[in-house]
Amino acid sequence: MEELISKCWQINKAFQIGVQALDEEMKTIIHIADDNEPLMVIESRKSMLGEIQKELVQANKGSFCYQTDAFQLSYLAVPINKDQRYAGMIVVGPFLNERVSDHMIWNVIKENNLENNWLKKLETYYKSLPLLAQSYLAIGDLVVNIVMNPHVKAQIIASKHSSEKYRLDVEPNDYDQSGVEIKKRYEAEKKLLHYIENGDKENAIKAMLDHHTGDFLYRVPGNPLRARKNITFSGNTMYRIAAGNGGVEPQYLHAISEKFALKIESAVAMSELNKIDVSMIDEYCEAVKNFAIKGYSSVVKKALMYINLHFHESINLQTVADVIGFNRTYLAKKFKSEMNLSVIDYIQRKRIDEAKFLIELGRLSTTEVGLQVGFSSYNYFCKVFKEITGMTASEYKRNKQVELEAHA
Repeated sequence: MEELISKCWQINKAFQIGVQALDEEMKTIIHIADDNEPLMVIESRKSMLGEIQKELVQANKGSFCYQTDAFQLSYLAVPINKDQRYAGMIVVGPFLNERVSDHMIWNVIKENNLENNWLKKLETYYKSLPLLAQSYLAIGDLVVNIVMNPHVKAQIIASKHSSEKYRLDVEPNDYDQSGVEIKKRYEAEKKLLHYIENGDKENAIKAMLDHHTGDFLYRVPGNPLRARKNITFSGNTMYRIAAGNGGVEPQYLHAISEKFALKIESAVAMSELNKIDVSMIDEYCEAVKNFAIKGYSSVVKKALMYINLHFHESINLQTVADVIGFNRTYLAKKFKSEMNLSVIDYIQRKRIDEAKFLIELGRLSTTEVGLQVGFSSYNYFCKVFKEITGMTASEYKRNKQVELEAHA
């Protein structure tokens, strides 16, 4: 088993491509992949793996299977044999065999009956994948040989061009590593990540305030905003990993991470980044609570994931039911039973939560905010905002401005 896992990592490192090993019962042994795969791509691959297995069970020794799915994603699969018997497979991919173009993506959208707004999302995803073209044949041959033959660990022989002793840029004795402030900061960081992993929002925010000790703006001389953005990007990455350890699924984590990455990059003031810090912790903790601790049913989890990623679009109960593949009546009943909210009420609350965040940033008018979070008209946005918060969007904005001035 250790050698099999080692070979999977070897393939991944050599070709910079996803690798999955499954046993004969289709249970995953190891899956090495980026966390940006859309849910529908994952589901498509699952349905295709059964077909691949049927081919490999009957294949001759030294064969590999090549398949391309409805999303134009290609995979190579090599059988794992034990005592001349099929014992599983290693699947390499996804990868592309043609360059990404609008024409290609529109064909995928049409073939899979997707909404037009998938164009940009699919383009981003496809551009993250390797383009192998005809080299997949050579790679398939190499993968067969890696899997079939015993692993021999290579030895590296370094060639020295100088007798001068190499010195690290930073030696251990260059800094006082026992400094009290440094210790405090790293202890706070450990606590912060622990609280996020457990979905404990209140303590996570307290730990974040402790963690933000020390001034690192010197790291980008003359551009403190860029330095602060870099720190916030780092926080986004750490929180994503912590939430992943807390049980949140990779594709949902990727969506949260991408959303905040865009917000961080577009920020124009330190105050915006401070608000983004709090909002990130809030959302990652909520993700852990919703998708790891509470243990919702499969149908409700899928609905929550879809709504949380698409609430700003024109969606309703029927849309959600169609996308996740459940009857709308069954979905409505299960959702209401487990969430104590209807699907529409939950969508509206997600929109208003996002609206509050955008209002606090102060860069958009309330009219623009309403449209950006998914409301078709400003009047309807105002009506729902007041029903949920007890005040109008304009009143909420004024109150936040007063609070900000009071703490200035």
